Amino acid sequence: MKIFILSCFIAFTTTNLFSQDKKDLTISLGTGIFNSPYYTNAKPKLFYNFDFSYNISKRHIIATTFLAGKHFYYDNIRSNNAVPLTTPGYEKNTNATAEYLTFSILYKYNLYNNNKLSITAGTGAGIMSQTMIYPYTEGNIIHFRESNWDDLVFPLRLEFDHKLSSHFKIGLIGGFFIHPDYPVLGYHAGLRLSYVIK
Repeated sequence: MKIFILSCFIAFTTTNLFSQDKKDLTISLGTGIFNSPYYTNAKPKLFYNFDFSYNISKRHIIATTFLAGKHFYYDNIRSNNAVPLTTPGYEKNTNATAEYLTFSILYKYNLYNNNKLSITAGTGAGIMSQTMIYPYTEGNIIHFRESNWDDLVFPLRLEFDHKLSSHFKIGLIGGFFIHPDYPVLGYHAGLRLSYVIK
């Protein structure tokens, strides 16, 4: 049902946007660190982000964004293995991985914009899929189990962009994913490169 409602919103928004005069479309790729304050001993790892932003006017922007990220943490709830892993790649005092896939629709407002610099804030709604991978001991054998869930989240985003040319921008992005039960489920910060189609 949540995916259906989000799909209807996308269809309605897209129809209204493209019925207006031609505006700039921006395609952005970003990467940086992702972590969560909710999990024990959470250690940040990478995220990757892909955005389509459409300028309705000078100040108002509608965007769709996809983010994939993960972090390590210590699982003492689902896992029955109390010893942090020494597996290569795992951070100290961690034994599990949380992976995230998020698709969101954002409304962004341009707080400041001149010929070189722009500052934009945004918020919206999205669907997050989370997978937790943790060790589980049966007898003398340790193997990994997975736990998955999908739910509605509310992203908050802040963006700083420097215009390199009429088509290219480089910038910083950062934000939070709000979930009613946590309340901050994840946060991210990193760099991005954008291409503006005029």
